[in-house]
Amino acid sequence: MGYIEQNLVADERIIFKGEIHWMRYARPIFIIFLGVLALYWNLWAVIAGVLLMLIGIFQIAYIYFGLSYAVTNKRIILKKGILNVEALEIILTKVEGVHIEQSFLGRLLNYGTVVVTTGEVINRFEYLAYPAQFSNSVHEVVQSLDTEDPTRLSQLQTNSKSAKLPHKGCLIILIIIALAIVIAKNILVYQYIDQPRQEQNDSIQNNKIEGLEEFTDNN
Repeated sequence: MGYIEQNLVADERIIFKGEIHWMRYARPIFIIFLGVLALYWNLWAVIAGVLLMLIGIFQIAYIYFGLSYAVTNKRIILKKGILNVEALEIILTKVEGVHIEQSFLGRLLNYGTVVVTTGEVINRFEYLAYPAQFSNSVHEVVQSLDTEDPTRLSQLQTNSKSAKLPHKGCLIILIIIALAIVIAKNILVYQYIDQPRQEQNDSIQNNKIEGLEEFTDNN
């Protein structure tokens, strides 16, 4: 059970739970690959590369474990953080406007930013997968609260469960991290174990050849 489920108040239930789109992971994945590329250079570059990989992995863990969005029958909840948790709560009766911001790529891959306004305060929920469902859930709950129709709210909960699409991006991200670690391991082994060993063997072989040539010349 997550943070949001544990902190629901009496008679509160989740209508729609937003998911972070896998595009949110693009930057930390890019940082990890920069770290892998740095392993090809000298020792200082290797240290920087390892740090970059750790930063990228931490950012992925923060996104996956530290960000949660939900629409309940009473409020919108945004949870940030893993150890130090910060929660933003918007009472639905105070919501004045909801709209979606999507780039061309966002429309193509079905992600975007949902902007919720309450008076002069603007709240942005970024990189949401299926932002239209999130926005529609807010609109429908607000309308149901205005009409004070509990039957409509229960129907919304059922509809949101059946309409919610599964998010598969985490599996892809774990595979990419695993590949990055394997590549980094192979690079380090080759650069600092196999290559020096090969150079040492080549040097020994060259010394033997030179010694044999000197022996032949002397005879």
